[in-house]
This record gives sequence, C-alpha cells and structure tokens, in this order.
Amino acid sequence: MGGSLGKCAASASLRYDPGVSWRSPSSALRAPVRALLRRSGWLRRLAKRALALLVRGALQFRREDRRPEHLDPDEIRARSDELNQAAERYYTEFPDPEFLLSKPFSEPDTFARRLFDLGVLFHALRLSPRDVVLELGAGACWVSHFLNRYGCKTYSVDVSETGLRLGRERFERESGTRWDLEPEFVVYDGYRMPLPDGCCDKIVINDAFHHFPNPGEILEEMARVLTVGGVVAMSEPGPGHSEVEHTRREVENTGVLENEVILEELDEMARAAGFTSVTLVPLALPELREVPVGRLGGIEEVEAHLDQWLATGRENRYVVLHKGRWMPNTLRPERLDARIEILAPQGGTEVAAGSACPLRVRVANRGDTRWLATITERPGWARLGVHLYRTTGDGAEEPPGELVDFDWLRVSLPFDMEPGDEATVEVELPPIAEPGAYRLVFDLVAEGVLWFAQKGSPTTELALEVGGGDA
Repeated sequence: MGGSLGKCAASASLRYDPGVSWRSPSSALRAPVRALLRRSGWLRRLAKRALALLVRGALQFRREDRRPEHLDPDEIRARSDELNQAAERYYTEFPDPEFLLSKPFSEPDTFARRLFDLGVLFHALRLSPRDVVLELGAGACWVSHFLNRYGCKTYSVDVSETGLRLGRERFERESGTRWDLEPEFVVYDGYRMPLPDGCCDKIVINDAFHHFPNPGEILEEMARVLTVGGVVAMSEPGPGHSEVEHTRREVENTGVLENEVILEELDEMARAAGFTSVTLVPLALPELREVPVGRLGGIEEVEAHLDQWLATGRENRYVVLHKGRWMPNTLRPERLDARIEILAPQGGTEVAAGSACPLRVRVANRGDTRWLATITERPGWARLGVHLYRTTGDGAEEPPGELVDFDWLRVSLPFDMEPGDEATVEVELPPIAEPGAYRLVFDLVAEGVLWFAQKGSPTTELALEVGGGDA
C-alpha cells in the first residue's frame, strides 16, 4: 500500500515545502472531535458501541473452543482415580524438587508471566488482608505463600500429598511466613474437600483447573466451601493447549491430564453447581504494546487496544466465578458515605472539667459498602471515631483548631451495617481536664484501612465548652 501511495504522490507532482504548514483534513478534524467526545458522555458511549460492533466479528477466541476427539469427558471422568494418582507421581518423581521449591524464581523465562497472572487473579478476587483464601491445585504452594505474606489465612488443597509436603517446606524455609495466620495444607481425594461449608471467602486456581478430570464435581465442591458473595479466579491456558508439542510430551512422560477448558461448558457447569455468573477478564500479556507518547490518541494507540482485545483468550484466560453478589466491605471499601447526626444534645454543649458527657448519635450507611462492626480487633473493623481539637471559642470562622488527639475516641457499632442501614449509638465523651473551647469531629473509621473522610464521606462537628468548675 505504501508503494502505491508513493506513486500517486509522484504522479500528482506533490512537493514538500518546509516553509508551509500543511495538515490533512483528518488532522484538522481530530481536535474538535476529541473535544466533543470529552464533553459528551452519551457520544463517547455511542462511539465505543460502534467500535465494538466493528471488531465483534474479529473476536474469534470463543468460536475456537473445541475438544479433540481423544479427550472424551465421560472417559476422562471414569479415569479420575488413575489421573489423581498420576498427579501424585508427578511430584514424587520430579527430578529437581528445588526447582519446585523456588518457583516462580526458578523459571526466568516465564517469571514475568507468572507475576502478571497473579496480579490479574488477585485483582479479580478483590483481595484484602485477612481474607480466607483456598488455593485449589496448590502443588508446592508458591501462590499460597504469596497470599500468606499478604496477610491471608490460606487453605492449600491438592490431591498430591508430596506436593503439599514441599509446600509446607517452602513455608518453613521462609523467615517472613505468617504462622499466626495458621496456614493449612489439605490433601483431598479429588472428589470432596475435607473442609466445612462456607469456610473461605475466595478461591484461586493457577494453571490447574484443566488438570481436573471431574470438573463438574469440583465446581460443586468449590461452591460448597465458598461463602455467599465469594469469588473464584482462575488462570488457564487458551484453546488448543492439549495439542501443542510440549503438552503432548508432558502427558507421555507423566500421565497427567492436559484437558481443554471450554468456556461455554464451564459456564453451564458452574451455574449448575451454584455459581451465579462466570466472566472473562479481557487481558493478554503477549500483545501488550508500547506506543510512543507523541502518538497517544492516534492510530497506533487504537491498534494497540484492538490487538489486546483480539488476543484475549488465545494463550491464557482469566476466568472469574461469582457465588452471589459480591459487596465491598470495610476491608476493601468502595463508596463510603456515612451520615452522622447528633440527636442529643443538639448544637453545642457545656461540661465541667473532669466530667464525662453523654451523647446520642445516629449513623446511617448511604454508600455501597458493608461496614464490618463485628470483626473486632482486626483490619476493617468499622467504628465511630472522634477527633479532638482546641479552638478559640469566639465563634468566628476558623480552621479546626489545635489538634489535641486525632484518635481521641472510638465507639463500637451495634451490628454489621449494610447499605441503607441506620443505628443509634450511645456515646460517652471522656472527661477533659483542661477548661476551654473544643471542637469534636465525628467520622467513621475502618481500623487499619482508612478514615471514611479520606474517601469523601462527610463528617459531623460538635462544639464543646469545658468549664472550670463542677457541672
């Protein structure tokens, strides 16, 4: 195409004159079109929809899903015991256990890929410290150890006792292991996990689901042990994985199952097992491109985004399963909006130095985040807090005043508060020894996470006059 354009230009006797500034019609239109798109939300949405329709036919990754004839699901399921035993042999016969103990650092060629996968999975899980996370198909537990260091209680589950023994050794080797979180290493028979119902908040599966010979039964078990509102995130190879040469060699050498994950089948099985939705995260590391800064907003940037979408699911897939609706909470908050009202006394109040002062306060959750009031002494514990400032007391406009104690008071809430809930809290202000004018600023706090005001939630103030004599 470039040669044809060159010939056309030559035949038209076009000349480049450095003294003349010339812009193509498309260049001249670009700036006003961008300005219009910035101003108009509905026009941006319309443009995105039009672009999506244009590229829809090129998204082939779902239509490429197929299962080779030799991977008959019924036959594979009948061989479940044999294939589970092969998984154990894989670890007992692995020639270099140190390689397994050092993953992902022992894999320099795929190191970046492994970290990218974990980043996507952890983000999709909406992971927070103190979450209880089950890693299924944990093997030597390097993913579980990442989770432990992050602050999660972990269940590392696998059919291979040897793999989990290596995983425990990894935990024991690392000086930073959080043994206070009581990590557990759980061998199961490939059918039912010896764990109670609803014991975990999240499940992560890293490159393991395609090894399961009985995926329908495993999905039922996952749904059983997952709490309502829980999330599963898995990273699995894309279509055709079972037919590539290195995969065939793996099967011949170890006897492990290398299956195909068919998205439509996974969606159907997951819903039958009790999951409410199955989604795909449209990311593809191999197609990440660098675009020169000077060409941002140009054709190269558009092409880079299209390449990203077109490559989704070809080499790797990030699949997310939801059991019920996930709701943000004060461990991982989203929109925080606490309405705090002083019911009694209203306005300012007076109290004698050294005397306590009772208040009645109403708090209302107007955001989208559950306030966790019953997880005491843990990050995310939601409580009413008060900042104490000393002021001039002359009634003139002034800043909050001199900070006396930012963490002056904490008051527990009576229950976990869902969006829309309200609660009345009885508050007793601690005695203040020094007479003077004070300002109390009321806010909600998620302990170890943030004050609600940091996310734009309104605070409420109360003027307090501390007298010099007895009340």
